[in-house]
Amino acid sequence: MNENQIIQQLKSGNYSNYDKIVNSYKNRVFGMAYKFTNDYDEAQDLAQEVFLKIYRQIKNFRGESKLSTWIYRISVNTCLDWKKKKEKMKNINFSNMVNEENKDQTIDIPDRSLMPDERIVKDESQQEIHSLIYDLSDKYKTVLIMYHFNEMTYQEIAKALDIPERTVETRLYRARRMLKERVAKACIREGNINEM
Repeated sequence: MNENQIIQQLKSGNYSNYDKIVNSYKNRVFGMAYKFTNDYDEAQDLAQEVFLKIYRQIKNFRGESKLSTWIYRISVNTCLDWKKKKEKMKNINFSNMVNEENKDQTIDIPDRSLMPDERIVKDESQQEIHSLIYDLSDKYKTVLIMYHFNEMTYQEIAKALDIPERTVETRLYRARRMLKERVAKACIREGNINEM
């Protein structure tokens, strides 16, 4: 059964083959979520959220683009929404939460940093590159992930992000340049200048 047939089944309310869509895209969706969050558990949660949105919204898929493009758009928007919520949580003024009767009340904020055994990396240099990508601004990080890790074309990225292809090309060029500069600085800091 091909993808178009599965889509038609889903649109008619038959979800028996939905797992084929999940299996086809789960690694790419998770990979994108991980590069946005830098957190294995958060990435798993985001990937699940993406597939839940796809499940609920598949009837709205009009076929004007490829299914993969539509899925990437949902993935990127879900990741960007997650980031906005996370930044909003960081900016909460916790002093407003202390009641007047107990001014000495403290609020414990759990440490959400990753433990070493939770990191999904093959070696130290891969983790360093991943961290450098994570630190890029969203508009550059997104095109870099979509092009290099999800192997999407400029045209597919442009459709998924609803931007001109020329903008994709420019952002990708700038993202690569920034990444190259950051890798060079990291190598200099660590004394690995000869390894570049």
